[in-house]
Amino acid sequence: MLRERLREILRGTSAEDLLEPLEELLVRLIERFNPVRIIISGSLARRRFVRGLSDIDILVIVNYDIPRDVRFELATVEDVDVEITVISRGELERALREGRMFYVDAVKYGVEVYSGGQPLRE
Repeated sequence: MLRERLREILRGTSAEDLLEPLEELLVRLIERFNPVRIIISGSLARRRFVRGLSDIDILVIVNYDIPRDVRFELATVEDVDVEITVISRGELERALREGRMFYVDAVKYGVEVYSGGQPLRE
């Protein structure tokens, strides 16, 4: 499922060659955080990814509180920067109610690549 979702997202973009390393990163995130949901958002989800200009945005949603020093991470997949945001389900629902655009955009336009839990309320 994960590989197929990634293949769909990457198909036709300049990031098609990132399938395996991006999948490896996501598997590590799943093992590390045991998330209820992982969403790829931003330019890649909107099919506007431009190699050399765009980064990959990953939102990891968990069912427990996340310490502040773990919430935001940077990684690299080949030559592409990856911004990883980890947030608790409750905190995300609060951010959506408050209209915080990064989260609203991720939930509304992002592509779910992993689901280990129940759907979020939007």
